[in-house]
Amino acid sequence: MLTCSLPGFSDSIPLFNGKDTAGWEFSTPEGKAAWSVKDGVLACSGEPIGYIRTEKEYENYSLTLEWRWQAGAEKANSGLLLHISTPNAAGPWPKCIESQLGQGNAGDIWTIGEKAVAKGVNKGGRWIRTADPAEKTPGEWNTMTVTCKGDSLTITVNGVTVNEATGLSAAKGAIGVQSEGSPIEFRNIVLTAIE
Repeated sequence: MLTCSLPGFSDSIPLFNGKDTAGWEFSTPEGKAAWSVKDGVLACSGEPIGYIRTEKEYENYSLTLEWRWQAGAEKANSGLLLHISTPNAAGPWPKCIESQLGQGNAGDIWTIGEKAVAKGVNKGGRWIRTADPAEKTPGEWNTMTVTCKGDSLTITVNGVTVNEATGLSAAKGAIGVQSEGSPIEFRNIVLTAIE
């Protein structure tokens, strides 16, 4: 596995090229069936359960992505997986820090085999966000930015800082998104290095 520590805040790279899943790998061979690419969008059907992750590992970065749930969706669920290391450490999920992308709780932090201390309330490994980001109606695009520096991270949803954590037990790893039972789409997944 390659590790990239990118110098200079202005160095941005698209993690998703808008054409195919080059640079990404699937958590299981059958997991590939959940993912497709069309018109610059990475679409996930939600089944089978699993995730897609970058082939490379990253540290010290700001990551921005746009996502939307299917129009009319209720209780749709997914997540942005950060600092991925051990595959399938918790059933289908890898050891990582998750920034939740579920409806009504985008920006909550899940610690899956890792540790962190966030400003929100801890409910069994889930740190509840501290602000309401005014998630958009299903069918409309939302924007999440996660800034990871050393053992800390900050999560912003639609321009509102919703969660911050320190003391992360992992500071680098692959980046992924979940197939978690609900259709969801992603686009403009861009990583900017920070020092």
